[in-house]
Parts: sequence; C-alpha cells; structure tokens
Amino acid sequence: MGKIQDLTLTDELHDIVQVGIIVEDMEKIKQGMLDVFGLEPDMEGDVCYEKCLYRGQTIDAPVRNAFYNYFNIQLEFLQPLGDQDTIWSDYLKMGQHSLHHLRFDVTDNDRVTAMMKEKGIDIWMQGESLVTPGCYFTYYDSLEQLGFIVEAVTRADCVK
Repeated sequence: MGKIQDLTLTDELHDIVQVGIIVEDMEKIKQGMLDVFGLEPDMEGDVCYEKCLYRGQTIDAPVRNAFYNYFNIQLEFLQPLGDQDTIWSDYLKMGQHSLHHLRFDVTDNDRVTAMMKEKGIDIWMQGESLVTPGCYFTYYDSLEQLGFIVEAVTRADCVK
C-alpha cells in the first residue's frame, strides 16, 4: 500500500538523514560503539544551542553529542547537560532512553510546521543550526502519535 492522500508530509519529508538517540551516559555509549562496531565518533563535544524556542520560552539548551556517520545514516547520540529543561532532558524525565528522533532535511520548514499543525502536532523546540548558520531545526511533538520525535532541518541550499 502507498500514499492514501494526494498531498502528505511525505511530499516534504523524504530521506531520513539522521537517527537521534538520547543517552544518560555518553562515555558508556561511546565505549559500546567502539567495542561492538569498532567505531569512534566522527565528531563530538559539548555544545549550547542559544536562543532556542522551547515550549514558548526562549532558552539556551546545553547538550553533549557524538555523531557517527556510518550505516548510510548519521547516528546522533545526545546527553542533556545542566539543569535547563530541554527536549532532551524532558525525554529522560519521561523514562525514555534510546530512539529520540528521526531527522529529515527539508526545503521549507514553515510548510512542514503548517502541515504538522494540521495534524495536531506542535513545535516542541526550535533553534538555529550550529553546523549550518541560517538553517533552523524544528523538533515536533509527535511522541504521542509516533512514539518518537520528528525533526526537520532546513537544507543548506534552501537558506535565503
């Protein structure tokens, strides 16, 4: 079976480019990735996403991350830092460990937001990409409907 409507989110969300995984102990995960797959992170570090919109409030969102560009997809492990409530710390507080989000690169973040809103799915957190200035990420609160978060990031070639 395929699409059942003419225009769906699949018209905006194409390939999954990243799987995000929330962890409590980054060192344990990195050791596991080394022991099981023989892989070290391609990039890692502590970062702070500044001036993010989080549930209607502007916050700075600190997180430790490790990226593995393997298996034809990027695995992003995220460990929340500090006491600030963020989408990542919320997940741990809910008892969620492991799959956090599927990321899609999009041409029109506003269009995806409008389509999500039509489905009753609001923005959980949004901010500017640290990797590509001018690009924005949006985490949608799709946990109830899907069991994971949908993330949309404006493609670099679509920044005005």
